[in-house]
Amino acid sequence: MAPRRSSRRTRAPTRFGYSRRYEPYPVSRNASKINDLRKQPGRRNVSDKEIVIPAPPVTAKQLKIKNIDMLLERNKREHHTSEYEIEELILRRGQPFTLEVEFDREFKPAQDNITIELRFGSRPRVSYGSRIIIPFAKKKVEDEWCVTLVSSKGTKVCLCVNPGDTDMIIGRHELIVITRVNNADENEMKFDDDIFMIFNPWFKKGDVYMEDEKERNEYVMNENGQYFYGSKRQIGSGPWYQGQFEAVALECAMLLLERSSLSQVKRANVVEVTRAMSAMVNAQDDDGVLVGNWSGDYEDGTSPTTWNGSVAILEEYMKTGQSVKYGQCWVFGSVFTTLMRALGVPTRTTTNFGSAHDTDANLTLDYHYDDNGDPLEDLNDDSIWNFHVWNDCWMARADLPDGYGGWQAVDATPQETSAGIYRMGPSSLTAIKRGHVYLDYDTKFVFAEVNAEKVDWRVSEDGRNFSVIDTDSDYVGMNMSTKAVGRYARHDVTNDYKFREGSVEERTSVATALRSIRRKKRLQKHVSTDVSFSVNIPDDVKIGKDFDIKVTVKNTSSEKRNLFVNVNGKTVYYTGVVAGIAIRDKKYAELKANASTTLVFKVEAEQYIPELVDYAAIKFFIMAGVQQTKQAFSGTYDLSLTKPDLDVSVDDSTVTVGEAFNLIVKFTNPLEINLTQCVFRVEGPGIEGSKNIPYKHIRGNENVQLTTRLTPKRSGSRQFIVGFNSKELTNLTGYKTINVSA
Repeated sequence: MAPRRSSRRTRAPTRFGYSRRYEPYPVSRNASKINDLRKQPGRRNVSDKEIVIPAPPVTAKQLKIKNIDMLLERNKREHHTSEYEIEELILRRGQPFTLEVEFDREFKPAQDNITIELRFGSRPRVSYGSRIIIPFAKKKVEDEWCVTLVSSKGTKVCLCVNPGDTDMIIGRHELIVITRVNNADENEMKFDDDIFMIFNPWFKKGDVYMEDEKERNEYVMNENGQYFYGSKRQIGSGPWYQGQFEAVALECAMLLLERSSLSQVKRANVVEVTRAMSAMVNAQDDDGVLVGNWSGDYEDGTSPTTWNGSVAILEEYMKTGQSVKYGQCWVFGSVFTTLMRALGVPTRTTTNFGSAHDTDANLTLDYHYDDNGDPLEDLNDDSIWNFHVWNDCWMARADLPDGYGGWQAVDATPQETSAGIYRMGPSSLTAIKRGHVYLDYDTKFVFAEVNAEKVDWRVSEDGRNFSVIDTDSDYVGMNMSTKAVGRYARHDVTNDYKFREGSVEERTSVATALRSIRRKKRLQKHVSTDVSFSVNIPDDVKIGKDFDIKVTVKNTSSEKRNLFVNVNGKTVYYTGVVAGIAIRDKKYAELKANASTTLVFKVEAEQYIPELVDYAAIKFFIMAGVQQTKQAFSGTYDLSLTKPDLDVSVDDSTVTVGEAFNLIVKFTNPLEINLTQCVFRVEGPGIEGSKNIPYKHIRGNENVQLTTRLTPKRSGSRQFIVGFNSKELTNLTGYKTINVSA
């Protein structure tokens, strides 16, 4: 690409307001020489022609810039940005880069001077760090900006720009080369394209430095993501095409930063950038990327369960200029991962099972039930999501005391406002674990999400008597999961967030957090007496199948006991919001002294199938009572029904860049009913956004096969993800990793 020349040319000014190439000898000096000759004997008649006037000294010719070559291939390789599908240069801050400049004559270090400037924004200023003036130096000066000569051959010189600080503004910068001859004659040229400056996890002095190479490859370079869903008892996972190297990812990240409220100075701060991006991913305040929708009605957009990658979402946002409909937590979290990795910040997608939403910020979650075990929804303001997906970003925390750097929790899902804006974090995982909830940002909220206690209350019929049935500290913040480094498997990160449940350290952290809570509840856990209860719910239930819930009760006393067991099962969204009734049944039993029995409750597919939503989750609340002693029992249990995976394969032994191949998808309808409004969706490198393929109705238990043609555009190990959705069955996924040759 041809660089654009600057029209500006400056000459050395004089005190008279104009400029000259040189100053000729004044006439007075010539007259003085003539007078000196005339003083010699016999030389009174000397003419001016006999006087040899020395020529004025020739100043050096102006050093004009003919071309600037930013050595894209070399710099991208050295800055680990070769994978980006952007033609412009992408640099990681804090790291030197090289360029080649061609002049109209040979470069002479003794008289020629070179300065390089980096300018950001419409009004670059040195004081803001948005204008960086980089002088020429004979050798590199540690911790100072300078330009050094790498090599010189004829009219071309190779220069190295050595950074002097680690906190350059993240964004698009202009690069200008300026030459001066003997500090006077000036020429300049601006490089045609902007230069993208992003964070640098390879730079040891930087604020996102990650030492472990395998972790850097996973949390910065890996395009193939994974998120986890379900419940703490049944954990499922879905593939996600991050696509952070697709052109749209970095372009969208830069646009979001420009639209955010960040000042130029704050755009150099990874904490501020991360916090701003958590707000810009959702559309709640600022027309960000995604509109959240948990209603179940997605007719005017795309169902959240349909997405399997970030690229299609970002492309729609960039093309239309409108927030994309719709997203839920795993979509917000996965898109956030893409954007932050595109900016160079190590980021992982994290799932919390049994995620608390503590509305009154007292670190307890209060659920109220009547005597029959039915929930009193008007009293239940707190909620526990079956799972909730957010993110962890790796960074130093210069704004906090020493020791709070490392992984930081960030949430782009619009749950609550933080300083008036829907965002959350970054909150230090170390602070969360220690119960230091007074530290920025939103640490108290995250602590409650992973460490609040669940309290079940029984409310009398007249609504005047409240009694605690049970408390449960093991229900919230369980089996926290993220993708394992280098492989498709679950990595448990619970220990990053909290000490072992019930340990001295865990109780200490809770006590520390409670010191920051103004209102504390006095809880009195009911102690069981002489009847024990044991609940058995199967772990692996395939969708469309009947199953049993078994409650075993044992009377350990020497007297008869009359009791009841109430099972209330409801299909729920993953947020815990009720969708429909799966089962409502109540059984009675009379136990003789030291006797036991098992009560069986049958859950029928015919009842629950029409009521299922998104992740096929059912929440059971089981309550029991003993007539003679008023002993009470309660328990909440989550079940996620198992869905079939899609079988994805290719029919070609070799797949080559630019050549089409067949992707084959197979699966069997697990339901007895027909599937309608069927759509397959394919995402991955080489596809513009995504490929939606409508499909015919699928009969109950029918085997189906789909073949589609794809053309890869990048070599290496590439993953293609296929999703399936219908009106009756949603969120089926499968993927195939293919080695694409160049």
